[in-house]
Amino acid sequence: METSLTGKALDFGSNEYGFDPRVSSMRYNSYAYVVNHLNLAISRKKLRIKLKYTRKTHQLVKTLFTIGYISNYIVITEGSNSSNITDNFNKKTWMYINTVFYKQTPFFKSLRLVSTPSKKHTTTLKALKVINLSIKSSVVILSTPYGIIDHREALRIGTGGTILCIAS
Repeated sequence: METSLTGKALDFGSNEYGFDPRVSSMRYNSYAYVVNHLNLAISRKKLRIKLKYTRKTHQLVKTLFTIGYISNYIVITEGSNSSNITDNFNKKTWMYINTVFYKQTPFFKSLRLVSTPSKKHTTTLKALKVINLSIKSSVVILSTPYGIIDHREALRIGTGGTILCIAS
């Protein structure tokens, strides 16, 4: 009787087959992490979610806050208050994010991830002007040399970049 690799990992232990179901470190795409958690929170009508803090997730959340996709966020560090260097590794930093709802309906319907680590979608300033005319009320979030910004700010600055996600 054959079982899948996942089944074998669950039966015989995860270390034997290289299967690690836990999210113990940030080896995954942190933009996808934020996008997936926000989409789940909106579909389940959760008002607050908790995410692991990294600089990448903080930049994306800050941009989502400026465009109005989320209402508020706070960064909290848990752990000991000791100044010992070895105790700093025991600290964990979390982000608590509040989503936006108006009369039990979300303000934005979805946040769609466009670029992945294996496939980057870049745009020039000229292409961004065409995109701006066609997307109507959606917001394109770009990673540019000036940081993570929305498409309106990129047009104002006059730069293109990698398209991270689209909020519609």
